[in-house]
Amino acid sequence: MKSAGLASFCRRRLALLALVAGLCLTLPAVGPPSVPAMSGSDSYEALRLASEAFHEIGQKYVQPTDEGELMQGALRGMMNALDPDSSYLTPEEYREFQRGGRSAPAEAGLELIYKDHLLTAVSVLDHGPAARAGLKPGDLILKINGQLVRNLTTQEGMRRFQGPPGTVIRVQVVRNGLPKPLDLSITLEPLPPPRLSVHLLPGDYAYVRLPYFQDDTPAALAGLLRDLKRQHPALKGLILDLRNNARGSLEQAVRTASLLVGDREVVSTRGRRGTESQVYRGKSQDVVFKTLPPTMVLVDQGTARGAEILSGALQDHGLATLLGDKTFGLCGITRAFPLKDGAAVIMTVAAAYTPKGKKITGNGLTPEVEGKKPAPGEPAPAPPSVDQDPWVIQALEYLKRGAAPAKRS
Repeated sequence: MKSAGLASFCRRRLALLALVAGLCLTLPAVGPPSVPAMSGSDSYEALRLASEAFHEIGQKYVQPTDEGELMQGALRGMMNALDPDSSYLTPEEYREFQRGGRSAPAEAGLELIYKDHLLTAVSVLDHGPAARAGLKPGDLILKINGQLVRNLTTQEGMRRFQGPPGTVIRVQVVRNGLPKPLDLSITLEPLPPPRLSVHLLPGDYAYVRLPYFQDDTPAALAGLLRDLKRQHPALKGLILDLRNNARGSLEQAVRTASLLVGDREVVSTRGRRGTESQVYRGKSQDVVFKTLPPTMVLVDQGTARGAEILSGALQDHGLATLLGDKTFGLCGITRAFPLKDGAAVIMTVAAAYTPKGKKITGNGLTPEVEGKKPAPGEPAPAPPSVDQDPWVIQALEYLKRGAAPAKRS
């Protein structure tokens, strides 16, 4: 090997070793508690294999490779191997992340994760561009603008659906139960504030829909509930709909839960470092109902993040009964860790637990009452009105059977 080529190879090898070594040193400190730390010999062997693979690809792949892209691909794959919320950000992506991330002028209105090599729609926001285009929770996105989706992180997948207003994004999706992929076109728009809505049901019962969380959600829900309490003092029961709700931070969820649970524990977080382990409580002055009417919470596989925290608190304190499907289990606490070249890795550093200690992150919540399913072979109905929604009808029947009011101790 010529000296210049040898020097170049050595620099690449050392760069790879330093990069992977840095990540191997970082990951055990913040990973899930169940993952044992690597021994020194295991770490060395992993580094040796990574270096060997990098050399073989660089020397023998059918066409010359871009070493920078190869490094980034390896990092994306490494972060995807952790969990759906962990991501690698290039220097440019990290700068955008630091500017606010979700402050894009327009978006599609959906929550995505990249898991098991598939870009999956966790939830599709009510009345948003993606919902109007026909995208549904659970859809698997195969192509974006004609290109196959490969080796994306969750963060990168979300950025593909943000941009200037009017941008048209063509997607090809696979939907369970359909024989062939669907081709849909989504036009990006500025997302309006969530439409919290209330619907009165026969017999002095009320239905409240909370489509997703943002900073002003606690105040908006407080106003809606206080109006409901004042205008309907004989309210016999409440149905809170958190289906297809996968957007919301821990802080937003705690402030919202405070309206219903008062100064009780809402959620706790546990990580490998003591600073990541905390208990979050509500505030007694925020409570709307001194005695909360019997309450049913509707949840499904699209219920994640803030909605899971709220549901878990209500369930564990005996203030509500959950009805529907098991929730997604996506509400870990993430942190960004800058790398020396200006890039960054985003990692889950703590898992979320309900007040009784049930782990939400990675597990989800199991409802006490399973939502009714269509009969075998019967297609799922189009989105019904509130009065015709099978789960709302089921929840109302459950409340009418006489669930006891949930009193605070």
